[in-house]
Amino acid sequence: MLIASAISIVLLIFLLRAVDWEEAIRIFRSGISVTSLLWFILVTFGIAVGYAVRWRLLLDGKIGYGTSLMASLLGLGANMFLPARGGDLLRVHYSRVVATVPYADALGRLLIEKMVDLVTIISVGIFSLVLLSHTLNSEYRNVLLVIMFGAIVGIFLSAVLVRYFGERLVPILRPVFGLLRLRDFFDRHITYFIRNCAQSLSLSVTIVPAVLTLVLWLSVYALAYIFVARFVGVALSYQESLFVLFVGGLGLMIPAAPSGVGTFHASVVSAFVLLGRSPSEGLLLATAVHFLFFVVYVVPAALILGHWRLNRLAPR
Repeated sequence: MLIASAISIVLLIFLLRAVDWEEAIRIFRSGISVTSLLWFILVTFGIAVGYAVRWRLLLDGKIGYGTSLMASLLGLGANMFLPARGGDLLRVHYSRVVATVPYADALGRLLIEKMVDLVTIISVGIFSLVLLSHTLNSEYRNVLLVIMFGAIVGIFLSAVLVRYFGERLVPILRPVFGLLRLRDFFDRHITYFIRNCAQSLSLSVTIVPAVLTLVLWLSVYALAYIFVARFVGVALSYQESLFVLFVGGLGLMIPAAPSGVGTFHASVVSAFVLLGRSPSEGLLLATAVHFLFFVVYVVPAALILGHWRLNRLAPR
């Protein structure tokens, strides 16, 4: 946690010194659009609904649509202030307590979800590079394409190894947990988790959530960035929004303070620099995206968490 916070602080200090704040303020003052803000709120609700549908699909319908929406809103909001994507674990816990979904099942499907997210981010990046073939430097673009195609191949091979050789991990890992005096824990929880993950890595389980995730990123997520850009007076085309989404998504994977403070901002600024745009525009957009997503998701998450806790504490 200390290292992650230090990374965020260093990047924020660098951005404060490298970016022309006067230009950023001038851009913001010259182009505020309230209508775009209203559209952004509507689009973010669409994102939450899409996440809820995906979570229910991943859990094979073991959770209702309403409960899945509450769990998704809780997770999205908690991810904005909990470290290490803690909101996702809170979503798993909520699903376990409210819908009695076993932890091993929910954690296994969460792992599948993260794999789908990673493949989607890379796919969106490839698509954006194709659309921006005449805008980006050809050398940068070709290097990024090679890296991203290599990453997809690596993810696919890892999934194949877990799917077909996961069972062989059990006898290898059992002595390790035995040395740590956790053999009973391994036999009761980890063994089932490994087998569950191996069974979940099938086309029938992943294909529909993967398609839904890609549609969400290519539609409502891209629109969310476009509407935020319009709100603060930054012009952003559809293909540029996809590229910023891709680079911003990679930035969120770097260990940092909760919600990617610093790393997300630096990645968005880098995306604007690669696009030949002003770094001030990038920092303005990153700050607005971070703040607006924080407000839109943290408020309902706090209400859901408060209501949930009160119900659990209320006398029966």
